[in-house]
Amino acid sequence: MVLKIIRWLRGYIVFSLNGAFPERFLNLINKRGIRNWDFVPAGDGYVGKMFLSDYLRIRPTARKANVRLRVNQREGFPFFVKKYKRRKGLFFGAVAAALILVLMSQFVWDIRFVGAEGLSLVELNHAFDESGFKVGVFKNQVNVSEVERQVMLKVPEVRWISVNMLNNVATVEIKQQSEPPRMKKKTYPCNIIASDDGVITDIIVKDGTCEVKRGSAIAQGQLMVNSAVAIGEDKKKYVHSEARILADVFDKYSVKIPKAKNKIILKQNYTEKSNLKFLFFEFPYKLSPSLEGEEAGVTLNEKLKFNEVTLPLGRTTRRSYCFDTKKQELTKSEAEKILKTRLLLHECFCEGKSEVKQRKFSLSQTADCYILTADYLFNKNIARKKKVNVE
Repeated sequence: MVLKIIRWLRGYIVFSLNGAFPERFLNLINKRGIRNWDFVPAGDGYVGKMFLSDYLRIRPTARKANVRLRVNQREGFPFFVKKYKRRKGLFFGAVAAALILVLMSQFVWDIRFVGAEGLSLVELNHAFDESGFKVGVFKNQVNVSEVERQVMLKVPEVRWISVNMLNNVATVEIKQQSEPPRMKKKTYPCNIIASDDGVITDIIVKDGTCEVKRGSAIAQGQLMVNSAVAIGEDKKKYVHSEARILADVFDKYSVKIPKAKNKIILKQNYTEKSNLKFLFFEFPYKLSPSLEGEEAGVTLNEKLKFNEVTLPLGRTTRRSYCFDTKKQELTKSEAEKILKTRLLLHECFCEGKSEVKQRKFSLSQTADCYILTADYLFNKNIARKKKVNVE
């Protein structure tokens, strides 16, 4: 391969020779040290290849050997330049393209994150922007160690970060903060008291002395499991009580909603404004007149890729919609449906570990809002630990 490149750069001739003594011609040029290759018989003579500079020296030898030479083909860089030497614009364009490529290779074209699962890419990009590291920055002006330090301070979920530059792509490797180790089993003495008023339905005591019975009523703050455990007739020890005590507990929860709410009505027309992005420069190329009224929109960022390589070219398009706001009065049934949904969410997220045995809804209203109240009967674990000082 290297030899082919050298031959192409120097330029070579594909020629044929015919005559009375072609073998003598070959012997003479080999004796003079003239390089040739790929000589093969062809008809009454031979066909071969030779460097352009050597071909210009073999005319006397050809006459001495009484052979005729004929050029069949010219290959290589000298002939390529000669062919296009009148087209100066092509030459200067090639030089300008080479200079642009060399210049562009000094900038960051793309930033990729590795190990950022679960983190906000918007927050990460914002932290890098504030640290002075973004698409279009000059690579030689980036203090990588300082960027890594600032990003770790701005994003507390990041435990370790490394910025690696490969050509025009910056690969950011991230190690996230690991979960804190689980605490060892607590051993300090504690009682278990009731967190709510209720009626006990089930008792499971793992450690400690139970002070209540199934079916008995219990008051908030009442002692249910004592940390003092008898180990003889007159001896006792204090333990870290563990128990699960279920009880039926009555509870009440209310939610409200205004009678009138703002309804957003989107209009059919919209506008689009687009900018071409080159590194960190933006050039508008598509403009639309502004709409009358309140606007809301979405922004779409697109990057140009070629053969899996992200180029420093892209497009930003913002589509804006015009909308009107209108006061809408809620009916009683609509308000009740919305409020019941909120109460169900409260049951799932706030009382998720409790069983709902009974619920009763009551809807009321004031001058400006609807109020939905739910009377619940939960079956829940009311065991709450309370540390005991035994000194």
